[in-house]
Amino acid sequence: MEKSTEKQIRKRKVGILTILDVANFGTMLQAYALATVIKHLGYDVEFIDYWRHDYTTKNKVFTFLQDSSLGNPLKRIVYAFSALFFYSSIRNRVRSFVKEQFSFTRSYHSLDELQKCPPEIDLAICGSDQIWNSAYNGGLDRAFYLDFVNCPRIAYAASVGMDEFPQGELDEIKKMLAQYWAISVRESQTCKYLHSLGFSQVQHVLDPSLLLDADEWKKIAGCRDSHSVKEEKYLLVYSVERFNNDFIFSQARQIAQELHLKMYVVCTTYPVKARDYGFDKIYAMAGVKTFLRLMADADFIVASSFHGTAFALNFNKEFVTISANKFNIRMKSLVEQFNISHRIVTTTLKKASDLLPIDYVIINHKLEENRALSLLFLVNSLK
Repeated sequence: MEKSTEKQIRKRKVGILTILDVANFGTMLQAYALATVIKHLGYDVEFIDYWRHDYTTKNKVFTFLQDSSLGNPLKRIVYAFSALFFYSSIRNRVRSFVKEQFSFTRSYHSLDELQKCPPEIDLAICGSDQIWNSAYNGGLDRAFYLDFVNCPRIAYAASVGMDEFPQGELDEIKKMLAQYWAISVRESQTCKYLHSLGFSQVQHVLDPSLLLDADEWKKIAGCRDSHSVKEEKYLLVYSVERFNNDFIFSQARQIAQELHLKMYVVCTTYPVKARDYGFDKIYAMAGVKTFLRLMADADFIVASSFHGTAFALNFNKEFVTISANKFNIRMKSLVEQFNISHRIVTTTLKKASDLLPIDYVIINHKLEENRALSLLFLVNSLK
């Protein structure tokens, strides 16, 4: 009798290219979420470990030494010294949240390296974060347009950060985008802009961090039982600004005093000036899970970041967001999508009593609808 054998069907491997060379909670959480969803859809996942030239430790040190906005030379030296001895370890600790769960390719440091020895993958996906922001990347970075693969290309929730591509880069970008199997972007304005350039099939989808609901994030973070009692009620500040903390911390102190809340702050590095404003707890050089647990348990959140706002929404928190001075298209899209423009603070401090209420019944319904559409984009694009 002939012996029968079963052929093992190899899962298709999806290579994800996103920003992974910075010490930022939101950056790692969006990467983790996208990989988690794709894995749940039945694919093998591998991150393409690409490092931008300007974000090496050496260049961080040089940037601080040359940064006149820091003020006097002594302050520049202090920042440069900190970058030299601490930045690499801080970044690696934040990256470990993703590396502990997903595989990474060898490290690549240029487009040339990627083209000479591309990763062995069946599908390539780029996104999210500001991967297509030329100002952020120090010029047009063709690696983030997957200009090195010989397999289907997909963009999920790619962000330009700006209203439009620089005119001098537009022709080259259009040629690269024409090679894509499917394109989706994070900002509604970018979706309309790409439609105007002739890419009529581009879709507007959620940031990957919003693909997972609050309960999923709490489970990942190892949050305590929902019935347990917190030690104290607190307002949490999450600031990614280097020089606007006086305004951000003043806003936090005003609301905390009004609502009788303790003040906490969390940061991947050290929140400069935090001690001057009387914070009760400072979570400096924190890990990703600490950030998630603090966000999940907070009674009020003051954020100065896109992902800080996204997690405040996902966890259904009372919050205000301090608007950044640049690349505001991402925040504009988010607040318009969920009708929360009244929670944005620009130049004038707001009282908690003056804030319009947030209707989380409506927001959660919109989240569920957009989550389903975003997942559908991924399912259809990958298959």
